[in-house]
Amino acid sequence: MNTEDMSSIFEQIDNLKKPASESKGKTFDTSKNTLREVLNGVSEEIQRVLDENNFTQEDLCRITNMSQSNISKIQNGKVVPKIETLQKIAMATNTRLVISFESIEGDDQ
Repeated sequence: MNTEDMSSIFEQIDNLKKPASESKGKTFDTSKNTLREVLNGVSEEIQRVLDENNFTQEDLCRITNMSQSNISKIQNGKVVPKIETLQKIAMATNTRLVISFESIEGDDQ
């Protein structure tokens, strides 16, 4: 492992330490959205991080070792991506995958 790889790993670790409130991405209220809407949101987020990094689908394929077909299906909402897949994309684009469960307003627990 070279110095550049180590630098990248330490940068990713530092990003993991940041609070979720610093995230630039969207939050998805699954209580009000259908699975299709959530998948569309995931697709938009993937495109956003690709754009921010000036990456193409081909770049993402090369970095993540995923097929372009699979990435295309995720971006078109044709498949539900595994968390591991989303984590690969997050790491490749120097972003954090944030998943949280929050109370739904008005619900009695």
